[in-house]
Amino acid sequence: MYSRESPSDEYKELVSEYVNLHENGNKEIPAEKMFNGISLINYLPDLMDVVLVKEKAKSLLDYGCGKGLLYSPTKFKNLRLDSKGRKLRESLPNLWKLDYYGLYDPGYKEHSKLPKGKYDGVICTDVIEHIDSNDCDWILDEILSYSRNFAYVTIACYKALKTFANGKNVHVNIQTPEYWKEKLKKLHKKYSHLNVYLVLDVLIEDKRDANYGKWRSIHHTIARKDVSV
Repeated sequence: MYSRESPSDEYKELVSEYVNLHENGNKEIPAEKMFNGISLINYLPDLMDVVLVKEKAKSLLDYGCGKGLLYSPTKFKNLRLDSKGRKLRESLPNLWKLDYYGLYDPGYKEHSKLPKGKYDGVICTDVIEHIDSNDCDWILDEILSYSRNFAYVTIACYKALKTFANGKNVHVNIQTPEYWKEKLKKLHKKYSHLNVYLVLDVLIEDKRDANYGKWRSIHHTIARKDVSV
């Protein structure tokens, strides 16, 4: 049984790979643009609703934030959100009206220190599919353990475009949506006070679909239990 105190060798190797990618980039992507946190934008409309309306969160932890540039009071201004050059009007902490937030990513030195304490919510976008199946259980448990009220977890269920130097796909843990739903449902028994917002991304494989080859999101919520009953 692997854990934070005793992770698998695969986990250690993967962290080393991400440290290298963050520091050196690869042939296609320079270091400053590698895992800069921009992919969170794909979920921003949904997150605005969850954070501000449904949960009214005042504190957040982004677990697996990459460089987390959208949180920076200055660097967020340099990130183009789409081909039209649109940018955020404010950094994420200001958009979400947070009192405080935490950033954690073991592959990026600036955010590699484990967080302390708890937060109203934890968000984890495009992370779990990058984690070897040997370590997935304890990491999911760790993610939920930091939250008081909710977790927002997105998981890709398809191969990535990026690869490691050895040619291995960076999505090392590709499973079906049903697999992830069941795994989180079981874990939720331990954290029944949380709402778990699960977003599972799958490729559109029907060639008749106008969006063939793109991905779509399957939303699944595991609701908190009413402890007063």
